[in-house]
Amino acid sequence: MRLITLFTMGLFLFTAECVQAQQEKAITIINAAAVDAPLLERVRAFAEQELHVPVRALGKPDLAGKENFQALERDAQRVKTDADVTLIVLSGFKNESQYLMVYSNSSIAVVNIPPLYTDDAEKFGRRVERQVMRAAAFSFGLEPTPDPFCVTRDYDSLEDLDTMGRNFSPPWQGRFADEAVKRGLVIKDVSREMQ
Repeated sequence: MRLITLFTMGLFLFTAECVQAQQEKAITIINAAAVDAPLLERVRAFAEQELHVPVRALGKPDLAGKENFQALERDAQRVKTDADVTLIVLSGFKNESQYLMVYSNSSIAVVNIPPLYTDDAEKFGRRVERQVMRAAAFSFGLEPTPDPFCVTRDYDSLEDLDTMGRNFSPPWQGRFADEAVKRGLVIKDVSREMQ
């Protein structure tokens, strides 16, 4: 009897920990069947390292095949939870050349993957990383910066995109952190990571 009671209590505590972990606020990257699992994890880990906030990744293949950005944003609203501070959906559209669309009212951004594709896997991965970083910044209300190395700067072509940095300039890092705190995200201790 005592063993059953201990087991039940342990199961309850384990379940409570899992529920609490699932409810942590985060930026959520949703893969709508646009990239493979290794690239999704690479982009998630990169964004979490650079943004200093929790970033999770989920696969939602049922969001694939939408006809345009607006249809996908509407369907993404249905899967967004209170724990998703921002949803960044990686998807693809057949007849759309725009790379990124940000809906600040719903805090959803959509990255159009096919026009970013190149046979150079490293270049392709960096393009996706840049668009995810831009999506995070713009969904938090940051504007493009004139800094030529900041990932938020305006660009004219994919070749131009390839020359910019993949992270924020120092002033934009601070602005992003301020906005993240306002939205309930926990900022990781950057000084501890540097040691």
